[in-house]
Amino acid sequence: MYRLFLVLGLLVVLFVLVKSVYRNSKLTGRPAGPPLDGDQMVQDPVCGVFVPRKTAIVHQAGNLTNCFCSQECAKKFQQQKAG
Repeated sequence: MYRLFLVLGLLVVLFVLVKSVYRNSKLTGRPAGPPLDGDQMVQDPVCGVFVPRKTAIVHQAGNLTNCFCSQECAKKFQQQKAG
């Protein structure tokens, strides 16, 4: 009788270990979040165009960072914000 409980206990432990290894193997292929390098695409809030972060016109106001495709869009944004 004790052998049956021992075998069942070992099977449960084995199941838990296999399950955790399977979960970890699925998660390692996924990126943790969006890339933070210069190749990340950002959207201009004025015209909606996507541009690479490294070529975008960046304006910061407090904690808010806006990326624009051109100086014209940045000026339009400032005018909309002021008016």
